[in-house]
Amino acid sequence: MSPSSTRGDEPGGRSVGTLLDQAREVENLDIALARSLVQQARVLARTQHDTSGEAEALYRLAELSYASGLSNEAFAVALEARDLAHRCGAGKTEVSALNLIAAVQYHAANYSEALASAMAALELYRSIGERASEGMLLNSLAVIQHSLRDTDRAIVTYEAALMANKGQDRPDLDAITLANMAKVRADRNEDLLAVSLGESALELASQHAAEFVPEILARLAMAYVSLSALDRAASCLDDADAVLRDRTARRVALSPGSVVTVRIARGELYVAQHLRDHALREWGDALELATQAGMTEVALTLREKLAGLNKEMGRFEQALVHQEARYVLNEEIFNRGTDLRIKTLQIQHDTEAARHQAEILRLRTTEVDQRVLARTDELEQNQLEMLARVAGLAETYNVDVAEHPRRVADLAGRIAEELGQPDEFVARVRSAALLHDIGKLATPEAILMKGGALTSPEFEVMKLHTVHGAALLHGSNSPILQMAEEIALSHHERWDGGGYPNRLRGDTIPLPARIVGVADVFDALLGERTYKRGWSPVDAVQFIVAGRGTQFDPAVVDALFTLVARNEPSLAPMLGR
Repeated sequence: MSPSSTRGDEPGGRSVGTLLDQAREVENLDIALARSLVQQARVLARTQHDTSGEAEALYRLAELSYASGLSNEAFAVALEARDLAHRCGAGKTEVSALNLIAAVQYHAANYSEALASAMAALELYRSIGERASEGMLLNSLAVIQHSLRDTDRAIVTYEAALMANKGQDRPDLDAITLANMAKVRADRNEDLLAVSLGESALELASQHAAEFVPEILARLAMAYVSLSALDRAASCLDDADAVLRDRTARRVALSPGSVVTVRIARGELYVAQHLRDHALREWGDALELATQAGMTEVALTLREKLAGLNKEMGRFEQALVHQEARYVLNEEIFNRGTDLRIKTLQIQHDTEAARHQAEILRLRTTEVDQRVLARTDELEQNQLEMLARVAGLAETYNVDVAEHPRRVADLAGRIAEELGQPDEFVARVRSAALLHDIGKLATPEAILMKGGALTSPEFEVMKLHTVHGAALLHGSNSPILQMAEEIALSHHERWDGGGYPNRLRGDTIPLPARIVGVADVFDALLGERTYKRGWSPVDAVQFIVAGRGTQFDPAVVDALFTLVARNEPSLAPMLGR
């Protein structure tokens, strides 16, 4: 949607489109003024009931927040823009918002979520019959695929981007795409192809995208280093430095990414020339620039390079310093990604809850209490089902595991019945238990899918799923979701006080969590996992019984024991019944 699309005029004669155009003109000079103009456009659009104009203004606010480094704010506003644009059929604005959401997710290292958002943007863009920016969307999609190490698909997508650019007269986009393709080939150690693509990208960029020339030259230099063509690599880097000096002399703003990439490439050349002290200096300078610019992923790579080179040179103390800093950066990236995942789910949950509450209020003011109660129950079940589907995303890596929440929920309900709990409690436990592991959505896939035992740091990360799950479910008025919050937080507590996250003991652990804790472990023992075979029912029951009074509530263990013996009479002799 163009900012100059038809809008009503405000008394001063300015339209929504005019305000947005003015914001775009000044954003590079005064981002605060640009935000003010966009806010005015949003207010004007709302007063004129111009929903598409309001959606566009929201997207522009998100874009400005992202440019200012306010990723969380950008993400939340972009989601609002996407939803509003979808409701009013503003397809182009919805595409732009989806693409920005993908960018935020990508820079938070949430590559799977970024891929889904980028795919949605591309599919919507095609569905509304647009083609002008398809190459740019495909290029963004391929970058994400490359980060997911799906290099075959990334190459195919980049090639599709080149095809989409044909007829659009966008040689600048072709230069970017070719440069990205060269990077993929270099990462696959296909250095001749990387050089060929890099030279083509350089030729186009020199004429149509001068700002990318230093970075393209730097990546070309690295490919030449890999081919041991050190003179050619040095020539590329000298050219890159000359461009940077010229832009500095003309007071043209330099991209931190370009400067850092040139310094990294110069360091690679020095290593190949056995000038390792020079390489340390270049990479140290690059690290300082990357850190100042907030380029966390690049800083992580540089820490790894510096640690390795110091180790080779026998400077073990310096190597250790860089390795420790690398660990801190890894944790920062993980926390940023986790925060974004949780924020996504909270926004989705809050939006759905607000819609349900509005519907309940409407029913209360227009219909009898009995119908209100029935509709409330239906909405609560819909909300629970929505959350259960979201929670299931964390379990999709294994067919057996994907069914685990429902089996745990069913078994928890039967244990509650065996304990003599009221029907309402039983039904509530059976529903709430579905969400016991919803916090795993914030756990990295590498840990969830690991084929062997977790290391101590990995296990500490895994344990956080209890806290994250409770945070996602916190604040609901629904009795079921309130119980689900208790279960998510406390189902790994132990009867003897040795569990996590709060080391609760005995009856201080909520009964629903004690029930689900037994059901969860029992079903996990029976099921296949990437790191183990399924146990027999006898072995699983004996394990649970061995934890009676230490790991598990004795009464809950006895209830499970009775259930298994009753349902499988042939096992009773082996179970001592």
